[in-house]
Amino acid sequence: MQKTQLKIIAAGMGLNLLLFGVKLYVGLAANSICIWSDAVNNLADALSCLLSLGFLLLVLRLGERLQREIAEKGEQLLSFLLALVVALVGVSFAWSSLERLLYPTPVWFSMKHFFIVLFTVLAKLGMFFFYRAYAGKTRSDVLRVMQADSLMDCFITTATLLSFTLTRWLSFAVDAVFGLAISVFLFIGAAKLIRTHLLSLLNVVPRDLRDRVASCISSDKVLANCERIQYYIGKDNAVTAFVFTEPAADTDPPPAEALARLAAETAEQTGVRVRFVLPVPTTKNTGRSGSEPAGESHA
Repeated sequence: MQKTQLKIIAAGMGLNLLLFGVKLYVGLAANSICIWSDAVNNLADALSCLLSLGFLLLVLRLGERLQREIAEKGEQLLSFLLALVVALVGVSFAWSSLERLLYPTPVWFSMKHFFIVLFTVLAKLGMFFFYRAYAGKTRSDVLRVMQADSLMDCFITTATLLSFTLTRWLSFAVDAVFGLAISVFLFIGAAKLIRTHLLSLLNVVPRDLRDRVASCISSDKVLANCERIQYYIGKDNAVTAFVFTEPAADTDPPPAEALARLAAETAEQTGVRVRFVLPVPTTKNTGRSGSEPAGESHA
């Protein structure tokens, strides 16, 4: 599955580099800041693909030695970094557009440049459907970020093309105005992705969901002592609650059937998977002083 992602991301990097070259040529030839900024956006996408390739190659190299949770957190970190790159590109757009708005320069329209940029719109739209198809099959957060980015790029380049066309009839810096609008749209979309992936990376679970899980666990008399609950957010934002219990003197551990029933009820009511971490009773060894704790067991 990861090898398939490698091929998809490598193809995306190559296409983004091609789009960068095409848009850079048109932006410089037509003296359009909007098209030039769009070209920089494609370059950032290519660099994001390169970063993704490096991460996936590391995962393949480590192979079975890499634990599933570590791989999931690594993918969440990568998705966060990709969204951060998109946000920085949006800030760069805004800066360039403000400069053009304050110091307007003429834009030279031509039908040849128009159709070249139109082709890049269709290319990005095709990339969106391509990423969308494989993101559903691989359940990859990285491909989902690239899917969202491709759709944003499609709208951005469409707006760029519109502003480029309007320069034929409007005298003021219309491409700078569109550039500012594009940068705001790009930054807002990236900010939402940053927040989502950062919360997943830090295992931040909403308070109301934590309260519901705690209420479900405490409402049953299966557990006599609940020390703490730790949460883990994995793939597809699936939440797992690790319930740690305190050792209770002269008390037998709860039966496995009761714990399984409590976990099933909690999952049904909250959508959170529950794993119980039970203390292992200390065992006294004959002929030896003291006792040795055996650690913890999962139920």
